Amino acid sequence: MAILRHLHSRRFLPSSSFTGEPSKRVPPIRVTAMMNMHRSTRPIPLHRKLKHGIRVLSVLLVCCISLGISVSLSVSQNAPPKDSQGFITFCINVHDFFHVEESADILLLLIDLFESHGVRGDFYLTAPITHFYTDERPDVIARLRDSDMTISYHIRPPHPAYGGFDAKLRALSPIDVEALLRNYEAFRLDLATGEYVEDESGGITYLTEVFGRPPVCVSVPSERWRPTLLPIWYDMGAHMTVIYHESGTDVEHPFEWRDDLLIRPSDFSITRWLNPENGNDAFWWNMISSSLADSYQPVSQLQQQLGAWTVARKPFITVLIHENNFFRKSATPWANVFYADAQKGTPRTAPFDLNAPDASRPRTDEDKDAIWEAYAALVAYAAEFLTVVTSEDIVQLALATSK
Repeated sequence: MAILRHLHSRRFLPSSSFTGEPSKRVPPIRVTAMMNMHRSTRPIPLHRKLKHGIRVLSVLLVCCISLGISVSLSVSQNAPPKDSQGFITFCINVHDFFHVEESADILLLLIDLFESHGVRGDFYLTAPITHFYTDERPDVIARLRDSDMTISYHIRPPHPAYGGFDAKLRALSPIDVEALLRNYEAFRLDLATGEYVEDESGGITYLTEVFGRPPVCVSVPSERWRPTLLPIWYDMGAHMTVIYHESGTDVEHPFEWRDDLLIRPSDFSITRWLNPENGNDAFWWNMISSSLADSYQPVSQLQQQLGAWTVARKPFITVLIHENNFFRKSATPWANVFYADAQKGTPRTAPFDLNAPDASRPRTDEDKDAIWEAYAALVAYAAEFLTVVTSEDIVQLALATSK
């Protein structure tokens, strides 16, 4: 599929190291050398899969101890600290098919960052961006597949279960809705027409084929179609779903289920908080280079939230970011393809113009660097003082508590 992308600077400058309390630091590295390294083929250590199993057992031990569950496990010295302040998940929502190169490069940097601290990230991919990686950046597919990172799944327009693009579903009977959604999760989504292409795999099926395992967590924003789509995804191997993004977990019952899927727990998130000047929520990455930068340091926000936590059990914390937030600003890059406005207020109807103008703008090198430094500092702090978990770990913990 030929698409005109607005590819501006491909440089990314993660040049600063973390200088806070944790002893684990991100070593400075020249971006040119880093990009060259990611363009090459690197061998995967043979013991990685074994290390993953040990890490899961380690996380389960700490989680069970914190929640008062009696267990007896033998773990390696790399187990999270027993005095962990909470459980934190780094969720990266991946969807920017307008900037495939930059999107791919930042994923490789993130995987390296997580691995340098012995933790994992939770990567939520759409089927279309996975197709683009397969065609244009197979190195990212291989890196994700062969790493210990967790693969999860979410949808974006023009998937018919996405709000504003569901006209075809509203006209069908419940039985026909289920049949159609199963097809969209089996066959490739055509971004221009919004239809599915039967001669190519797509949806959650495609992610399972590409990565050799089903995505763990799945997300559909529209409550209207969750009763139909969540059971479909469960049948296709998913174990967790997103009902609320940043907070909403029951204090007494952190593990709740819906349609046999665990609801992703999140007591609070390190994503956005009140602007002290106007009282509105602002994403920290949009403020980190502003005059209010001191108020938008994610490590400081995490420390404040932990200090305010008074519940007996440890909190579940979610760190959300989109991959394009590291290098683009102002709007979602593909917004003009599927919406009449960059703020995504009025959905368009098919056919969609895949050559529509980029709704986003490139960040400056200084802004990119500030965002990366703050994010790397947060990962370093979390690895030092909390238990870093992914949806895979949380599902195992929830199952353990039910036994």
